[in-house]
Amino acid sequence: MKKIARKLRRTLAATGLALACAAPVLGEDLPVQTQDMLNTRVSEHSPTKESYIKDRPILGWHLTSDRFEDIPDAIRAALGSVDATGYDQAYLTANKGSIIALQMQKDGTDFYIIGKDTFDNKYELVPLADVAEKNTRLIERLDMAPEVKAMFDSGAEGLVGALKTTPVEMIRASALGYPQSDALTIQAPWGEQTKPAGQDAFLVWDDGESQYYMVNQGDDGNPASYVPSK
Repeated sequence: MKKIARKLRRTLAATGLALACAAPVLGEDLPVQTQDMLNTRVSEHSPTKESYIKDRPILGWHLTSDRFEDIPDAIRAALGSVDATGYDQAYLTANKGSIIALQMQKDGTDFYIIGKDTFDNKYELVPLADVAEKNTRLIERLDMAPEVKAMFDSGAEGLVGALKTTPVEMIRASALGYPQSDALTIQAPWGEQTKPAGQDAFLVWDDGESQYYMVNQGDDGNPASYVPSK
């Protein structure tokens, strides 16, 4: 019996070692999360929705053309740089009449196309003077994009101010079980978006596209350029 017990213990130990070696390493990079995966996580976790609103007008470039070459080089080169978004011709054409949001992070540009349906229903145009007065941090950071800063200083045609006027419900990526310590890439209406490792992000349901898109976390811990709505 003792020999059988020893043999059984050795067998169980070997099996446990094999299982440990085969188990996935925690913190491994996740595959790109599809919309189905996101919807499944929302159903499983039933996360609390948080309401945010824009607290200051943003600077934008009015998309009056569906040709990439008609977008100024300095804007086109930085388009989608923060969340690794790639825009194709079909998406640009579908959103002609909207704007490219010219946001600035603490370390550089954050330029992205606002969906036409979202722009038409949730934004209003405001004078560039309002941007200069109420979004001084953005204007200061334009020094990191000198060509765009020169366009703003000269009041270049095509530059507009825009203010989001309606609250937006968002879900924290961490509330869906995605660790803040890991990077996260999701499918979005315009391609892919990426959350850097070491911070949270927020998911927003786009009614027009019937999909989620991502808003990365700003310096203050809120979604970039948003504050909690009252």
